[in-house]
Amino acid sequence: PGPTRWGICSAGAISHDFVVALKTLPTTEHTVVAVAARDLGRAQAFAQRFGVPRAYGSYQELAEDPNVDVVYVGVVNPAHLHTGLLFLDRGRAVLMEKPMALGSREVSALVAAARERGVFLMEGFWTRFFPAWERLRALADEGALGTPLVFRGSLGFNLGGVPRLREPGLGGGALLDLGGYGLQMALALLGGPPKNLRAHGVLHPTGMDWEGVWGAWRGRRGPQNPGTPLVQTGRGTG
Repeated sequence: PGPTRWGICSAGAISHDFVVALKTLPTTEHTVVAVAARDLGRAQAFAQRFGVPRAYGSYQELAEDPNVDVVYVGVVNPAHLHTGLLFLDRGRAVLMEKPMALGSREVSALVAAARERGVFLMEGFWTRFFPAWERLRALADEGALGTPLVFRGSLGFNLGGVPRLREPGLGGGALLDLGGYGLQMALALLGGPPKNLRAHGVLHPTGMDWEGVWGAWRGRRGPQNPGTPLVQTGRGTG
């Protein structure tokens, strides 16, 4: 079989970074064959920069390209559901930039579509593939670390000047942007979803969560005391 043929949905900064990383891999394994943006000029500029053979001025055209195996979706958060369904319904595998969607109902709709069509769907948390993280998970699964009781994670950036993080219409907020890194690690290391969950934080004047701490859950590996706070992970945007 030949290389995996990638289509890139959106010609923004995050898609740029993804293709830069993808091009570090052998072209015999992975190749970018098409890019789509709502503005054809942006798609063409992206294609010229990265040597992509086809550029489209709509996502629909990319979805109908029969020579694409998998699509990386790098659109803004509120468009994840509609755009993801567009590709899944046409039998295209999808790597969705995190967050998968804006809430559990949207995620469920994407998962249902992928299962119905029998195609691959994954949320793009690259940290899950770091060698150090894979080793840590292996040690936890083997019981080499004993019973994990507490997970503490902190991640913060001064991103006050980034409009998409403070605007409700763009699906902003600390949790959806980067808080998921700590939470998905906690889910893996503590053995599953929380039995209960408490959260507190600070809101931006626009109403978006600007920084926060999420915690207090007991996973399958946790102790028997249901009142023990097991997870504290936070993320501030400065």
